[in-house]
Amino acid sequence: MENTRYKILLIEDDKLDQKAFERLVENEKLSYDYTIAGTVSEAQRILRSEQFDVVIADYELGDGTAFDVLDSVNNTPLIFVTGTGNEEVAVKAWKAGAYDYLIKDLDRNYLKAVPITVENVIKHRKTEKKVQLLSGAITSTEDSVYITDMENKIIFVNRAFCETYGYREEEVIGKDSNILWIGKSQSKGTRSVFQIVRSAWEVGFYHKRKDGSVFPVSLSRSIIKDPNGNEVAVVGVVRDISDRILMEDELRTANQELEKRSQLKSELAMAVSEQLSTLMAEFENIISNTMAAAPHKISPKIKENLELAQKNIDSVKGIVSDFLEVSNIDTNKVKLEMTELDFCSVVSEVVEALSPLAAERDIELESSVPDSELVVNADCDKMTQVLTSLISNSINSVAANGHISVRVKDAGNEIAVEIEDDGPSIESGEISKIFNRFEQIRKQLCAGKEELALDLPIARELVEMHGGWIWAESRDGQGNSFCFTLPKQNADEAVASAAVKEKGQGN
Repeated sequence: MENTRYKILLIEDDKLDQKAFERLVENEKLSYDYTIAGTVSEAQRILRSEQFDVVIADYELGDGTAFDVLDSVNNTPLIFVTGTGNEEVAVKAWKAGAYDYLIKDLDRNYLKAVPITVENVIKHRKTEKKVQLLSGAITSTEDSVYITDMENKIIFVNRAFCETYGYREEEVIGKDSNILWIGKSQSKGTRSVFQIVRSAWEVGFYHKRKDGSVFPVSLSRSIIKDPNGNEVAVVGVVRDISDRILMEDELRTANQELEKRSQLKSELAMAVSEQLSTLMAEFENIISNTMAAAPHKISPKIKENLELAQKNIDSVKGIVSDFLEVSNIDTNKVKLEMTELDFCSVVSEVVEALSPLAAERDIELESSVPDSELVVNADCDKMTQVLTSLISNSINSVAANGHISVRVKDAGNEIAVEIEDDGPSIESGEISKIFNRFEQIRKQLCAGKEELALDLPIARELVEMHGGWIWAESRDGQGNSFCFTLPKQNADEAVASAAVKEKGQGN
């Protein structure tokens, strides 16, 4: 039995039978909270104010019979008790709504069957409630539900099914469920599979209504098994997705139009940027030639203006260069020239090239690389750009007398690079944003900066194109680490990995 306490109402006018029931509960240690009523009127009064799990009622009572309490028990399960020879009365009670019955004998052995009978009645009641709940859910759901036997004959349909397919229940019960599927002569094909959501693939089919009209549906089917594990029926749950298909088509058309407009804007912006870059180069030549032609004839004020103009040109050139590079990455125009190279040598060359800039600011810049070569397949120019961006970022953030170390490690199937500095720690909320181009543009514009530096976001794009990963860490108090990995793989694998990443970002 379940370790649960049950509320039992015993309706019995025989005092000896009442005492026998009490002894049964005590001796068997039954989990019953019981109440005893000796008459019909007393039972009716109790039932008006209390709820019970089970009512056990003797047939013959002093002021009536157990039939007189049937209306009062409402939905409470009733066990009917009758004397030997009154089996017909028990069957009549069962038909009138009793859940079970017991035959009373003179030795009161029938009481031994009470615990198992109560347990069975309660289990039956729970099952009945579940069935009612499921029946209500199936009946009221807006999805079409149909059940077939294992010969594919329809044995149940709900209200939504009839409304969706146009059949009355009696018209479809007993029919083969193939009447729901379109025939092979249909131009749309039979049981077609198509994409009905943008983020994932979901199976869709075409079904047919009673009037012959075809419509798209999503369908799930489940096998029903009996307690012995035998398959006995199939449940189909159908949803009309005509509106979804229409909406997705409209969204797809709108997205395609937006993509075309975005492409036109991007191409226009690139054309303007390239033209601007050409103009900046011409202005730069004019300034350079002016300064070189007759430096002694140029007044200090003019010289100051020319130097300011040169500074502004350098700023614009940086912005245009970053924009063009980002645009080329987005449009897959950046092609990696993969070669085998010793990455330790690349790191040493970049550190050597940036050492004068670090020395200018009284910053110690050192590198630590393995004695042996670490050969990778990568684009030398792009990886030089990545290292230059990361180390330059640290140089610009570290105060005088600061320290920057660049370490390269062999990490098995990949190499790991770490640029560690003792500059101000990056706030935890900003760590994830430093390689995000949109966050960097927003942050720099909000700060009122005239120059938009996208070198770190570009570095992330280039590392990921090589099949690697890049991230930043901040130490408590002071210092940051900028790290990235590169796989040790052949050039073809690197290019394939980059292509997969580009495709994933495009989606």
